[in-house]
Amino acid sequence: MTGEEWEAICLGCGACCFEKKIDGQGIVHTTAIPCRFLDVHDRSCRIYPQRLQAEEDCIKLTPENISNLNWLPANCAYRKLEKMT
Repeated sequence: MTGEEWEAICLGCGACCFEKKIDGQGIVHTTAIPCRFLDVHDRSCRIYPQRLQAEEDCIKLTPENISNLNWLPANCAYRKLEKMT
């Protein structure tokens, strides 16, 4: 799968662009606080091509790391793809 094909899987929900907090048991909780670069109206990143350089907490979703990101919502297109493979 090419990088372009991988990117096309994303539905653009923006759910992965909200701050996360880790509790004392190591469980990740998504907050209601969006990344400063997320346009909350259309759920798109205003600096997408530069996001990884501009925001140190931004995580590039890849086929290799998707299974380790248990904070992604169940309706995430990448999460659904992972379950199909």
